[in-house]
Amino acid sequence: MPRHAMDGAGDRRRRDHQDLGRGHARHRCDGGHRLQQPRRRQPGRHLHDHERGRRPGATDRRRRHRTHQHPLRRPMRGDRGFTLGEVLVAVSILLIGLAAVVTGFQYASSGIALGKGETTATFLAEQRLEQLKALALKDWTHTQLNAGTTMEGYGSIAGAALYRRVTSIADAPGGTCTARCKLVRVTVLYRPVTGRGQMDQERQVDVVTMLVART
Repeated sequence: MPRHAMDGAGDRRRRDHQDLGRGHARHRCDGGHRLQQPRRRQPGRHLHDHERGRRPGATDRRRRHRTHQHPLRRPMRGDRGFTLGEVLVAVSILLIGLAAVVTGFQYASSGIALGKGETTATFLAEQRLEQLKALALKDWTHTQLNAGTTMEGYGSIAGAALYRRVTSIADAPGGTCTARCKLVRVTVLYRPVTGRGQMDQERQVDVVTMLVART
């Protein structure tokens, strides 16, 4: 066989071995690249299997809420509402307060009615005394100035149907008063209206004066 033919065959075998070596090296490089590629972490890619089903933000919340920390939002006790016992206690307190207020109004109205009755009774007594004084100045011997007792029942006094009046006159009552003196006592009685709208026990106002004749 010619030498150049043998040299050509050897060269082909060397080239084939070189090509095969380069192929194995490329395969090894490609395999290493493929093995290391999952380790390269890129944003939003190549998540591990145990993290794929996890909701976003769950890791941050777990990291935030450690054992020595507590969540910022806690359930309020007021959100559960009121129990039946608490409602009953509140209603009882309100009823007691309302009863006290109503009682206070009754006492206040009774006091107002009593004050009004006293004022009206005093006015009626003084009114009668002024009438007798006017008669004494005009005519000392007038029949209304005679000794005795005059009664005006309920409904007989104009504008004061709820009042009655008793007038008592005594001649020469004694003491420092001479025979030309008269002791006059006017008593006005009335029944005040209570807070319940009922007539209470009869009350009275007495006014006493002395009439002296002119000389």
